[in-house]
Amino acid sequence: MKSMVQRPVFLVFTLLCLLWMGFSCKKEDGLAPGFDMVFQREFSIPAGIGVFDVHHFQLKNIPSNWEQYLLQHSKTAADITGVVNASASVGGIFGDVDLSVVERISVRIYNESNPNDYVEIAYRDPAPMDSGNVLPLIPSLADSKRFFSTSRFSADVVIHLRRTTQEQSDVRLDLTMRATF
Repeated sequence: MKSMVQRPVFLVFTLLCLLWMGFSCKKEDGLAPGFDMVFQREFSIPAGIGVFDVHHFQLKNIPSNWEQYLLQHSKTAADITGVVNASASVGGIFGDVDLSVVERISVRIYNESNPNDYVEIAYRDPAPMDSGNVLPLIPSLADSKRFFSTSRFSADVVIHLRRTTQEQSDVRLDLTMRATF
């Protein structure tokens, strides 16, 4: 009689342990296998620019370090299926910038030889009014391998303003691109 009572208790205990283990397993972070490529570029938003114009900040001739990244991760260009934006932000270099002046922002990647052929890799529309010193951008899902697989690329930071800027703001564009395989 004792073994008949122990068997259901054992089964219930085993099922509870399996359920607990199943729910406590950590899932992958959702990223495709690959490696990150990090880029930073500084530029200045001048004082006195207004709300009725679209402002383009051209960041030209940025080294992609494509060959070094491939070598570092023992991959070839053929192994890479795509390059997408993992994260992006614009922030004050010295921590003293008020980016609430930005209403909309877009980061576009292109080859300097043809600036009309670009891919938007990050944006924020509308930008939060309380962004403070750092404005996180929303990564797009656009594949930009054709731009990053060359030795150099250019970026166009397109900004629409809420109000006229009162002082010059020195900012940095931080990009983390994910090369997937």
